[in-house]
Amino acid sequence: MFNPIEWIRSSIRRKAIVGLLVILLSAIFLTGLSIVSQAKKFIILEAQRRASSVAQFVGNNLGATVASYNDSARIKLIMDGICADSSILYATFFDEKGTIIASSCSKGQGQGSGSLPLSELYNLSDEGNRFHLYGNVLEVYRHVILKNGAEKPFLLLGLDVSEVQAVTSKITRLIAINAFIVYIIGLLVLIVAVNRFAEPLETLTDGIRDVGEGRTPQPVVVQGQDEVASLTIAFNKMITDLERSREEVQSYQEHLEGMVQDRTDALNRANSELVEINVTLKSANEKLLELDKLKSNFLGIATHELKTPLAVVEGYLDSLKDGFAGELSGTQLGVVNETLLSCGRMADLISDMLDLTKIEAGKMPIEKRTVSVIRPVEKVAGQMVPLLQKKNLTLEIADGNMGVKAVFDEDRIVQVLVNLIGNAVKFTPGGGTITVHAEIHSDAKPPTVAISVSDTGIGISSDDLHHVFEEFAQVGPPGKEEGTGLGLAICRRIVVAHGGEIWVESKLSQGSTFTFTIPLG
Repeated sequence: MFNPIEWIRSSIRRKAIVGLLVILLSAIFLTGLSIVSQAKKFIILEAQRRASSVAQFVGNNLGATVASYNDSARIKLIMDGICADSSILYATFFDEKGTIIASSCSKGQGQGSGSLPLSELYNLSDEGNRFHLYGNVLEVYRHVILKNGAEKPFLLLGLDVSEVQAVTSKITRLIAINAFIVYIIGLLVLIVAVNRFAEPLETLTDGIRDVGEGRTPQPVVVQGQDEVASLTIAFNKMITDLERSREEVQSYQEHLEGMVQDRTDALNRANSELVEINVTLKSANEKLLELDKLKSNFLGIATHELKTPLAVVEGYLDSLKDGFAGELSGTQLGVVNETLLSCGRMADLISDMLDLTKIEAGKMPIEKRTVSVIRPVEKVAGQMVPLLQKKNLTLEIADGNMGVKAVFDEDRIVQVLVNLIGNAVKFTPGGGTITVHAEIHSDAKPPTVAISVSDTGIGISSDDLHHVFEEFAQVGPPGKEEGTGLGLAICRRIVVAHGGEIWVESKLSQGSTFTFTIPLG
């Protein structure tokens, strides 16, 4: 089905012609309407001036010669005298109530009694006129002041303005004819101008369409020196640049294809190598897992088997120390004490290794219960009293949040606190302070309580901070590498098994703070 809107929109030529035609028609119509309106207004004003003069003349005569409404003969005489003017169709003289006193010149057109209601004339001034166009009749209303001054009748004159309407119609026809002629001339000029303007644009449009579809169009012939010519020159330059760019792209594409092929071959080779490496790594990983399992089994068996003879050795040494085999000399007693200390360190190492192998094998049970945080803290504080007194250290327990309840295995958290407070005692010089405090993290998910152990000890260097929780890692100044290096690693595993975290903040010579979190109860 033909759609005129789409037909117009499909061509710039048709859009330009239709658009300019609308503008031209609008301009002609508005211009003609303005001319007709002004002409009609001018003619009506001329008719009003003439009617005003006649009404003023008649009114003055009536006012000067008529004493009252009863002087009907004089009124009739004056009214009949008006009829000599052929343009006056009727004249009516009526009082303030609208009663006709006298009328004349009724020539079969208009209404002798007037077309306006009397209520619209009450505000008419003594010297003013009221005009009303009624068909081809121009009515003029005017007050007449009689000689007695008390009576103010109205005078109505109906003037024939058919000639005005005829002149207006003639002007309208002339303007319409001239407008049609101007329209035809404008249309012809418009078509020629639009064709001259649109033809190169359509050629450019065809060229752009070819470019969009991947074809290289022929250069467009430049016509004239206007903006369209500049656009054509730019289009021809674009075609030349586009052709050159296509050749460069084609060359670069071939080069890229070669590079991609080379990279693909290299990737295929690398992939084959990676597959071989992956197979090797998988085999090595399986062997490592087997070795790790063997190591754990060996450590479990070895530590378990070492524990019994070590206990026997410690028993004999305690007996020797107590004089079971006779009184010992000072040198012998010193040897026994040193041996007992070594046995103690060996027992700690065996205990730590047993714990580590249990944790790795998943055989260390974690029995969580809701317990007050202060309980394990106080228990460890009691155990540490001899060591604290020996080094003249102070252990402070902050009361703030110690009463809060959390969910944890009390024995395992005691083990964590023993390690942390024991390390603080070990690395804090005499006269120092160790502080244990708790802080609630209610915004965490789930909410937790953070337990911190701070000391005024020697601190940890920034290079060692990242290694403190590694297995067999021992940090600190030379000569202070006591212990097994497993305590903090075991602490980390116990805390993680509770769903918490553990970390350290420290600077050399400024002490350390170890903090771990456990879930709130």
